[in-house]
Amino acid sequence: MKALPAILTSVVVVCVVAVGVYLVTQRSPHGDTSRPLADTSAIIDGQPTTCTELFGATCSFDLQTEYNRWGEAIDSFVNSGLLGPYARSIGFVPAAKLSLQACGVSNTTGRTVLDFNDLARVDHPDASTTDLFPFWNASRQFVCPAAP
Repeated sequence: MKALPAILTSVVVVCVVAVGVYLVTQRSPHGDTSRPLADTSAIIDGQPTTCTELFGATCSFDLQTEYNRWGEAIDSFVNSGLLGPYARSIGFVPAAKLSLQACGVSNTTGRTVLDFNDLARVDHPDASTTDLFPFWNASRQFVCPAAP
């Protein structure tokens, strides 16, 4: 009977530790996102332009991260013609966003073109795989090639 309180205490400690480990592992993969990222400028159409200015709303943590990292290459890339007819039909801003999203997905371990297609279809539900593939392929080659 005297061992029962010690056993209960041990069980409670193990449960508290398990809950703590669970909560820590369930955090955002980007760590603490409560502090906003700097809204850096990239040159778009000859003008310094922030992510917020380009996309017309506060950028999500992921999009802001992608813009800060690869935004300088977006203007010339989207205007290069490498993205095909779908990019021309949706215009510069949506094409830029898709290109940055392709970079973000492709530079995240374990994510694939299927993840990119799912993300792209949030804003472009009618886009076909054929429409989206140039963003995935060309962005990874010219905007954000993976480090060797």
